[in-house]
Amino acid sequence: MFRSYKFRLIPNKSQYQELKNILDEQRTLYNAALQERISYYEKTKKSISYFDQCKSLKEIELSGPVNMKRWTLKRLDDSFKAFFKRGKGYPRYRSMNRWKSFGFAEFSGIQLKNNRISFKGLSKSLRFYKHRDLPNDIKSCVISRDTKGWSISFQVDIGNKPELREGSRQVGVDLGLNVFAYLSDGNVIPNPRIARKAEKELRRRQRALSRCKKGSNRRKKVKHRVSKLYEKIKNTRNTFLHQITSKLIRDYDIIGVEDLNIKGMARGWFSKSIHDASWSKFILFLTYKAEGAGVYLDKVNPRKTSILCSGCGNPVPKSLSDRVHYCDVCGLVMDRDMNAALNIDRAVVRPERHNVGGCIMRVSGNIDLGVISN
Repeated sequence: MFRSYKFRLIPNKSQYQELKNILDEQRTLYNAALQERISYYEKTKKSISYFDQCKSLKEIELSGPVNMKRWTLKRLDDSFKAFFKRGKGYPRYRSMNRWKSFGFAEFSGIQLKNNRISFKGLSKSLRFYKHRDLPNDIKSCVISRDTKGWSISFQVDIGNKPELREGSRQVGVDLGLNVFAYLSDGNVIPNPRIARKAEKELRRRQRALSRCKKGSNRRKKVKHRVSKLYEKIKNTRNTFLHQITSKLIRDYDIIGVEDLNIKGMARGWFSKSIHDASWSKFILFLTYKAEGAGVYLDKVNPRKTSILCSGCGNPVPKSLSDRVHYCDVCGLVMDRDMNAALNIDRAVVRPERHNVGGCIMRVSGNIDLGVISN
């Protein structure tokens, strides 16, 4: 398993400029390699491989370790593979505003000692804020720039996945928009609506940006303020998602969520609210944390989770505006999302453990709620 450890860099004035120069050199390398690939493909209808371009690095006079240049070429190679996959639209050349990181394909050519790193291109070692311990098995690293400055991310191998927990604490999670999620045990996670709350300030800053003359210094300053607000929204949302997913991992051993087509749902009337809630990132955070903690996560079939009664299994058709579930058969009355959370909890296929040669196997799958009987 691999995990990223991110730390804030603390460069001095000269190091800040050196990092900018390295970033610009790698952007130049990317654009030159892209031009080479496009020209060769238009002439021969064949693509230059990543390895062919790596062989020609000796002819390019750029500062920095070879691993840094390989990382840039690998990034271009991934972009060109996406071009062949979609069948149209070459990768775009990168301007200064669209190139904000460089890295090392392997953790060589860079020295790490306590809270300082050094590599070719820096006059002195670069300090970073080491707020937590860093494992020794580092595979690669990426240095990136944002509105607050510079940061470094280390990709670390933390070993094999742990075995599943032995506990039986189970919960079903139904994602919503009025509230962020209903849990089948009765708990409710409120929706912070982070982007909605920042809309007024965002509109004010965007209006100020539209009044600025293009190319002026003031436009650059106002644009930076808009970027800082977007960065704040993203960081606030990530903090909220990290907190609730970590709490779910601590409190439960088996978690059920709906296997939603979020990309398709985000094209409808509620796209703005769905993007603000960031369901996809919630599922992503919950998945990797469950793998690292030995928690069993089951993505159940979302069919009929909102329609069937969690008390008796009787179908109760509802429109989207109907927020209360009322069953004529058993008389159950509750919030429709809480009813869905109970159905999700019921649809979870609990892991079956079989000891085979000292290892643990698990069998899982999804249940169609249409077969639930009274």
